[in-house]
Amino acid sequence: MKHFIIIGTSLLLCLANAGCRMETAGPEITGPEPPPPAVKLLSRDSITTGTYRGIAINSTDDATFAILEDYRQKGVASYQGAVHNYFADVSDLKERLPFFDYLTLDEQTDTDSGVQISLVAGRVTEIALNNRTALKQWPQTSDSTEAIRIGDEGEVLYNKLVALSTQSAFAPKFQRITLLAKYSYAIYDPAKASLPWNITFQVEPDISEAATVHFKKKKVQYIIVNRFQRL
Repeated sequence: MKHFIIIGTSLLLCLANAGCRMETAGPEITGPEPPPPAVKLLSRDSITTGTYRGIAINSTDDATFAILEDYRQKGVASYQGAVHNYFADVSDLKERLPFFDYLTLDEQTDTDSGVQISLVAGRVTEIALNNRTALKQWPQTSDSTEAIRIGDEGEVLYNKLVALSTQSAFAPKFQRITLLAKYSYAIYDPAKASLPWNITFQVEPDISEAATVHFKKKKVQYIIVNRFQRL
């Protein structure tokens, strides 16, 4: 899978290329954006009973997630929307870190010195700035026992985040905290649990189905399916 929602940080541009690593900046390539592919809407269906590709109306979000994750692993689904969660209080991270893949710290607007932290089950695996400078720790000027370092996990990582957020030199980077997950569909975050999930199936070489699964009280309420033909 090679497509994610882009929200303005170089980390997410990196995510658009599956398996990429954050590297030092290279020459910037500029030029006109390629035009989007031309498509024609063939049909639109609203499903309120029965099933759609194994997803049953009134089934739970856990059951739906298991089906979609199976499609992703088998390469059946060509696109799945990423989840992003914004926070202004570092304490909101305490129970969430193990369930997300990326943590970004920045001011109200994007800065080159914004921090991108890659996570695996709550453990720090990579650290970089928005300008694509790879780091071994952040902040670089802090004592190694206080700075966030590759390998930090669990309570150690969370306590360092809390401590850094109270220091005047680094507090601005905690104005906008973002957690991102590749495939979680927000089932771990109650604030996002009611949002629709999106997935696209390639039916034929030039025909695709874009399905939006809507939830109410963590159960599938209805599914909208749009069928498109690429021209």
